[in-house]
Amino acid sequence: GVKFFNWIGTMWKGSLSFETPMLWSVGFLVTFLFGGLTGVILASPPLDFHVSDSYFVVAHFHYVVFGTVVFAMFAGFHFWWPKFTGKMLDERLGKMTFWTLFVGFHGTFLVQHWLGAEGMPRRYADYLAADGFTALNTIST
Repeated sequence: GVKFFNWIGTMWKGSLSFETPMLWSVGFLVTFLFGGLTGVILASPPLDFHVSDSYFVVAHFHYVVFGTVVFAMFAGFHFWWPKFTGKMLDERLGKMTFWTLFVGFHGTFLVQHWLGAEGMPRRYADYLAADGFTALNTIST
């Protein structure tokens, strides 16, 4: 939580321009926030008991390990590439890539949080239609 407020405080009242590197940075912050908040749920024994060994844990893992790393990596890449090579990256393509990954990532793993909260267990090869997970699982996959 301290790091998140540190990063927000750094940008507070700054002259921000939402070029591609900044979009990736904000995407990182959003992903980091969701990963951190779901980590608080998993750290609380009464709440963890409900979502333990469910898709909630899978979604949290992907937010923390994949989401934060990839969004931060692309932010750095789009910021530093022109400085290293002297060649600009295509801004339109960078923004298109950002929105595709941002919507796709959150569309996949936010749904998995909901599935986990509803009790969908992980590591099952198949689910019965009567379990009620089919529609959201189809969206997630």
